[in-house]
Amino acid sequence: MKIEEGKVVTLEFKVYDKNNGELLEDTQDVGPFFYIHGFGNFVPAIEEALEGKEKGYTTTIELTPEEGYGEYDEDLIVDMEKSEFVEFDDIYEGLDFIADMDDGSEQSFIITKIEDEIITADGNHPFAGKDLRFEVTVSDVRDATEEEIEHGHPHFHGFED
Repeated sequence: MKIEEGKVVTLEFKVYDKNNGELLEDTQDVGPFFYIHGFGNFVPAIEEALEGKEKGYTTTIELTPEEGYGEYDEDLIVDMEKSEFVEFDDIYEGLDFIADMDDGSEQSFIITKIEDEIITADGNHPFAGKDLRFEVTVSDVRDATEEEIEHGHPHFHGFED
């Protein structure tokens, strides 16, 4: 089955910082990555490179920050009052959360520092500003269910490898 819009794609990959060779992420550690192709839920340059490919396809894709996760934006580092986190059971460095922005959008943040009553959070993707090398293997390709298409993401109940 070929990768095209509306197919659930299962990937195994390793992501490296192209400039220093540092391994940034390995799906062997965190589990395979699933996405519905053509729904804008993965890096567009990678989706484009995988279009028309099939299970078993392996490739290496190099991305600039613009093609990947964008340039690092210092404006996305914010200090917040600890009192803004009253609804959280536990607050710790490395916690990721979604915040409502002034323009009505949502932004993902990761807590990078906690000092007394001030929490510093970074809204940049951890790979922002980096030249990346993805070593990708397509583990599976299947039709998305109507429910998955409606929700815009894969579901895992009843999924078989």
